[in-house]
Amino acid sequence: MTITQNIRTNTRIIRASFANKARVTQAQFRVETEEIDLNLVQTGGIILRNLYLSLDPYVRLTLDEDGNEATAPMRLLNVPFYGLGVAEVVASGSDKYPVGTLVTANTGYENYTVLKNAEDPYNFIRSTGVGLYNYISALGMPGLTSLAGLKVLGVEAGKTIFVESAAGGVGQLVGQLAKAQGLHVIGSAGTEEKVSYLVNKQHFDGAFNYKTEGTCEALARLAPKGVDYFYDTIGGETLDTLLEVINEKGHILSIGMVSQENGKEPYPIRNLNQISAKGVTIHGFIYYHHLQYFGELDATVRPLLERNAIEYRQQVFDGIENAPEHFINMLDGKYAGKVIIKVDL
Repeated sequence: MTITQNIRTNTRIIRASFANKARVTQAQFRVETEEIDLNLVQTGGIILRNLYLSLDPYVRLTLDEDGNEATAPMRLLNVPFYGLGVAEVVASGSDKYPVGTLVTANTGYENYTVLKNAEDPYNFIRSTGVGLYNYISALGMPGLTSLAGLKVLGVEAGKTIFVESAAGGVGQLVGQLAKAQGLHVIGSAGTEEKVSYLVNKQHFDGAFNYKTEGTCEALARLAPKGVDYFYDTIGGETLDTLLEVINEKGHILSIGMVSQENGKEPYPIRNLNQISAKGVTIHGFIYYHHLQYFGELDATVRPLLERNAIEYRQQVFDGIENAPEHFINMLDGKYAGKVIIKVDL
C-alpha cells in the first residue's frame, strides 16, 4: 500500500435542495469545507486530487427528487454533486492505480474524492500531448458520445444528418466527425454567433438559429434532400417536428431530453405514428454502454486535436467554489461549447 502523508483541506459543492421541475438556482448548492486525511486510504481504494471537472446537462437529473431507479444513488441531499473529472491519484491502496496515475473518473464536485473501490475510474490517461481538460471533453464523455453515437446511427457518406444543440460539447464534434465521413451536416444553435461559428470555424454545411427560424423552414432551406439522421439532445417539439419531416427509414439517436428539464413543461409528442409509417428507428443512447470505444476515440480524435485539424470549442473556468454559478449559466444556454471547471488547490 502506497500512502502520501498529509491532511488536506477539501472544498465541496453539496446538493442542498431539490429543484424538481423548477429552474435551478443557487439554493440547490451549498459550499462546505472539510479536512481529509490521506493516510486513511482503504485497501483496494484510492484518493483522487481533482484537477478538472466537467459540467454536463445530465447532472440536472440529480436535482429532481423523483427519477428512475438507476439515478437514485445520485439524487441524495447533503452529499457532493458527482460528475466526470480528470484527477491524479494521491493516495492508493490499489496496485492498479499507484500514486501519480492520471485518470478520468466519476469524481465529486470537490478538491479530493475518496473512492473505496479502485475500479470506479473508467479511463487511464496515457498521453498528455494535449491539455488534460480534453479528457473530459473531446477525449472524454462528450467525445465518446459523439463517436459512438455516429456508430449507433450507422451513418453513410452522402446522406444528411441534422445535429441539434450543435454548438455544445457533444454536437460540435458530432458535426465535424460526420463531415469527415462524407455526410451533409446541418446544425442548430441558439445565437447568431454560434451559428456563424458552426459554419465558418467548424465547417458545417449549414446552420440556423432555432430561436428565430422554424425547424421545418430551416431544414427545407438547408437540407433539400431531406434528413436521414437526427442527433437529438433536446427532444420535445424538435423531436416531434423531425418525426414529421425525416426521410423514410431514417434514424434518430436520443441522448437527452433537455427541453423537458429545468422547469420546462413536458411537450406532448404527436407524430409517433410516423415511426411505423416511415420505418423510422429511434436509438436510445447512454455513453457508459459504449466504453469499449475509448481506445478508438483516442486514436482518432487526439491526433486531430494535436494538429488542430478540428476546432473544439470549450470554456475553462477557475475555482471549485464557482461551479454552481457556471452550472446554472450552462443550463440557461449562456455558454458556447464544453464547460469545464479547473479545480484550484
